[in-house]
Amino acid sequence: MRTPGKDNYDHKLGEIVIILGIFSLLIMTIINLDQTSSSIKDITGNAVSRVNITPAPPVFCNLTLEPGWNLVSFMCIIYEVDRINVIENITQLRSIFEYQEGSSDPWKSYNPSLPSWVVHDLEKMKRVEGYWIDAESSEQVVIQGGLRVPTNVPLEQGWNLVGYPTNKTKTVNESFASIAGNFTEVRAFNRTTKGYYNYIPPATGPLNQTVPGEGYWINVTQNEVWIVD
Repeated sequence: MRTPGKDNYDHKLGEIVIILGIFSLLIMTIINLDQTSSSIKDITGNAVSRVNITPAPPVFCNLTLEPGWNLVSFMCIIYEVDRINVIENITQLRSIFEYQEGSSDPWKSYNPSLPSWVVHDLEKMKRVEGYWIDAESSEQVVIQGGLRVPTNVPLEQGWNLVGYPTNKTKTVNESFASIAGNFTEVRAFNRTTKGYYNYIPPATGPLNQTVPGEGYWINVTQNEVWIVD
């Protein structure tokens, strides 16, 4: 027959055992932490490392749009952005076109003068793409962004309308070294005279360098990746 006194004694004894178990676990944890700390000290020599994170300086796309058509690109777009992030900086915009090589419907456009119910299929803009912009009048366009180099620009066999995602001016031989032997022609557009000028390798031509802010047509003989840095 169990007595109330013995039941109470057994209950208190159980509590003591549980408390001692928790205490032992805490002691073991402290010992392990101390050993880990000692190991770290052995490796670092008690050195304290500090990392200062400095934000990358802003990069600006600075373009001069002439009245009529302009073939341009925006190297300060770090990633794909909504159309509004770019066109809100262009007050004289009449329309803008993009050519997505390899698509069954390659031409994408936006025209702010069309009715509100019209669906514009140019929704996103990228640094790797070239853009035809029809401007009402001359305008200086400045867009703040960032720079990401190197950039891989995918090219489909045939003609590709691409951007020039770097802030460096280079000779054509240097710029197109990564696709040497696999392209037949590069075309740029003079936004003042409204005429094309080109480079056909290996001969030199009117197009002898690539310039930030310009867009280019590149004709490749096979699927390629143009590396721009």
